[in-house]
Parts: sequence; structure tokens; C-alpha cells
Amino acid sequence: MKNIIIIISLSIFIMNGCVDNSSMMEDTESILMALLTEDEAVGVDGFDSGGDMDLDHDVGLETEGAARTLSDTLSFGEGYRIRFGRQLVDRERTVEFETGEDTAIGLITHTVNGDFIVAAMDTNQNAIDSLSFSKEFTTVLNRKVRFIKVDDPASPDGYRWKIDALTPMVGGSGDKVALVDLSFYSLTDSLEVNELLYFFSSDELGDLYINRESLPVFTSFSRVVAYANVTNNGPEYTTDNTGIGEWVFLNYGRNSNQRGRRHLHDSGLFFDQVMNDNIHSGGMRVHGPGPGQIRGVFRTFIETVDLATMFVSDGGYNTNVWSIPYRVERP
Repeated sequence: MKNIIIIISLSIFIMNGCVDNSSMMEDTESILMALLTEDEAVGVDGFDSGGDMDLDHDVGLETEGAARTLSDTLSFGEGYRIRFGRQLVDRERTVEFETGEDTAIGLITHTVNGDFIVAAMDTNQNAIDSLSFSKEFTTVLNRKVRFIKVDDPASPDGYRWKIDALTPMVGGSGDKVALVDLSFYSLTDSLEVNELLYFFSSDELGDLYINRESLPVFTSFSRVVAYANVTNNGPEYTTDNTGIGEWVFLNYGRNSNQRGRRHLHDSGLFFDQVMNDNIHSGGMRVHGPGPGQIRGVFRTFIETVDLATMFVSDGGYNTNVWSIPYRVERP
């Protein structure tokens, strides 16, 4: 009888230990999920535009010391202008945790569904129905976030979890186009390309952990130029004699109310040295952190889109997207 009692007692002890460990794991993952939700550097807010927008635009961002809206629509051909954007219908976030004693890794997947909207406007800003359309899309974006446990005497447990680093978010739809590398250079007052600020390559992006406290930093109202090197597996749809089969856009901001977009060109003009060499470039003036703010955290969504996606209603949906958080600080 004594042996039976000992075995039963030991079984209960083991069962209680398993329940306690499971409960602790659930509590830890709840804490990590809350940190993800609260952190302004992660997430997909700002990926949508709420509908079609001018190729180049700023909405709700502090520009040159004042909050204003700028909209420069690219003229396409001689008879019409192109606008495009996304209207999100649904998005889902799944997170798988690999949790150790002092470190945890969150494997995050965002699945975004919505409508990709293209609008063609004539010179009087009237819609050209025969050239305008919308198509459904699904985009999957992935990133890793690293959490660490740090001492915190103010906490009842004597410690707390914090986000230590994160990789760029990478994904898209289809396999026709891809970003190869991305670089940012500063510009002189005379708009000459100056110092290399940041460089990112597809070879290392999935495991490139960027320290949360050392995000890329841009100075408010300074000028920078971005270069994006891309590949296009074809078949390429072209719209003119340049042979260019894809466009590249630098989206930036914080959410649907604070965002901007710049069209990077492969036309051989301005900062682009060779036409149709798959290196797209464009300059911009960095926005401010917001009125009354010294610094702020924002997100980029750099994307390449093949032109069949842009101009053919049944031409599929092929994009590649990188999202890299950044910080803006006043000089």
C-alpha cells in the first residue's frame, strides 16, 4: 500500500509540474504577444492605401516643418495618368514562439487579403473605365523578432521581457519579380550622391537582426536617394520602347493616415544612370517625426510590381515586398 501511495503522489507531482510549466509558457507567450502588438516598429499598418492613390504622394506626414498633403501624379504617355493602391479586406497574424530561459524568437506570418485597385485618369481627372480595374490579391509577409529577458527590480518577478531585435519583413505574391538589394545614400545640397547610409541584400535579409534600439535613422528634412536592384523572370509586359517590365515603389510612414510613396525609376534620368538595367532609383526629402516630436518610429514597404499586374486586369498579381522600420530624428 505504501508503494502505491508513493507512486500516486509522484504522479500527481509530475502532473502538477507539467501544468505549471504549460501555464508559465502560456503566460510568457501572452506577454510577448502584447509586446508585439504595442511596438510601433512591427506590423503591417501602412501597407494599405485605402484605395487608389497617385504614384507619388505624402499624406498626413510632417513635411518641411509643417503638416501638409503633397500629391504629384506621374503622367503616363500623353493622354492619361495612373493611380493605384490597395483596399485591405482581411489580415491575419500568426506567431510561433521558440522560447528559452532568457531568449525567445517569434516567427511571425502576416497574411493580407484585399483588392488591388488601378485607376486611369484623363487630363481632366475623369476616370477612363476601359483602363481601370481592380483585382483580388493575397500577400504573405514573414519576419522574426527576438525577445530577451532583462532585470527589472520594479517587477514582482524581478525581470521583464523586451523586444531586442527584428529582421526585415519579407514576402509578396507570385515569383516573377524580386528585390535583390536596396541602398540609401545621402545627397548634398547640390543634389549630388554622397555617403552610403544603409545597404540591405536579399542574401542575408531573413536572418538579419536589426537591434531595436539601433534602427536605421534619417534626419528630418534631409535629402536621400534610394536604389533598388531587382530581377524579373518574365515574361515581361512592357508599355513603351524602354523595355522596362516592372516598377518599384518606396512606401513609408506609420499608418493609413500618415504615409507617403515615391516611384523609383529605371529611365536613365536623374539619379538613374542606365535605362532598363533593373536598378531603380529616386530621391526624396525625409519627413519629420511629427509636430512637437523630437523623434519617431516609422515603417517602409519597398515593393517591386510587374507591369502586367499594373496594366492588365487578368495579368495576375506579382509583387515582392520588403518592410524595414526606421527612425526619424530632428537635427
